[in-house]
Amino acid sequence: MNLIDIEALIQKADELQPLPVSAVKLVSLLAAGESNVEAITKIIRFDPALTVKLLRLANSAFSGASVAITTVHEAVSRLGTTRVLSVAVASHTKPLMGVKVSAYGYQEGELWRHSVIAMLAAELAPRVCQSIVPPASSTAAMLHDIGKLVMASFLDPEILDLLGRAQTEGGLTSLQAETQILQIHHGELGGLIARHWKLPELIINGITYHENPEQGGDLVCDAVHLADKVAKQVEAKLANKKSEAMVSAVAAKNLGFPLGEFEWLCNETSASFAKVGALFGAA
Repeated sequence: MNLIDIEALIQKADELQPLPVSAVKLVSLLAAGESNVEAITKIIRFDPALTVKLLRLANSAFSGASVAITTVHEAVSRLGTTRVLSVAVASHTKPLMGVKVSAYGYQEGELWRHSVIAMLAAELAPRVCQSIVPPASSTAAMLHDIGKLVMASFLDPEILDLLGRAQTEGGLTSLQAETQILQIHHGELGGLIARHWKLPELIINGITYHENPEQGGDLVCDAVHLADKVAKQVEAKLANKKSEAMVSAVAAKNLGFPLGEFEWLCNETSASFAKVGALFGAA
């Protein structure tokens, strides 16, 4: 007998507010390898809030712009398509993911912050990975824990106690505990949400298997896994706590990621978040 109603869980996932059409179009373009500035500009110019953020970022010291940027076209050219997509997804998911998610230990704004830090880590990963990290990785990293939003509403104190004991007494990982006790884990639920939003398969896969990338079978899963671990390490440092984040050896090998560069990636991600987060009042 399941402790939670799986059908009700999936129905609630389907009811989650979708990403705006502009964001989905951007994600689909870039996941397909399309980086045409004109096409991207046409999508963004109908989104006033996103336009303002991109112009602010393009004109900030972070972008290194010496001449004022006044149009979306110039902003996209200056920032690059990956950063534009990251800001778009972060902007549109803040209202959704900025809530308190007590079942997973997130106070208000913390799940969104974790997701943005992971997204930035995925953006930076190509600098130290020998394999080519797919551009879709940053979006998948931003959305990797979206399943927790829905899952949390079904986790009453009794179920949370069972999950906790399965880890402390049974030696299971959080993913194993969810799978064994709930028959579905937050990554799978997040993948269902992404599919309902009609996001590309690469992103669905990256969300679904971010905790167990060896089962996903592609580099997006590996990159999102790495990004999640970096985010946990960065957050632990911000809170002056120790982190037990460990990168899968299989994922590191697939990415061609030297584990000795983990600290560098964490530091660069933290610095990037301090600048990007300022756009949203979260730095």
